[in-house]
Amino acid sequence: MNPKGVAKHLGKKSGLKGWVIAVIGGILSHGSSFIWYKMLANLREQEVKDGLIVTFLYSRAIKLPWLPLMVSYFGYAFTMLLMFYIITAALFQGLIVEKMPLHHLPKEHNLP
Repeated sequence: MNPKGVAKHLGKKSGLKGWVIAVIGGILSHGSSFIWYKMLANLREQEVKDGLIVTFLYSRAIKLPWLPLMVSYFGYAFTMLLMFYIITAALFQGLIVEKMPLHHLPKEHNLP
């Protein structure tokens, strides 16, 4: 990965674009969370904001392949409301992490 490109889109000055990329990336990602830890650790070394990583992981709770089934069982309104709450909570958790004083910890010890 290009460190300058990562810093531009997900770094300290990424702004709203970084949060949108984290949410959409989390929603579109598939597979076990353990697969993503190595990539996220690499992104962290490239100075990606911790809040964006948390938002990415939290957004993974929305599973696109399951949405048609959820709509058929629970209805469109409930499914959209649940997705709204998950995205809101993902952003809220990311913002909380951004406000926490975790910056004194070594980067390699913060991710499981």
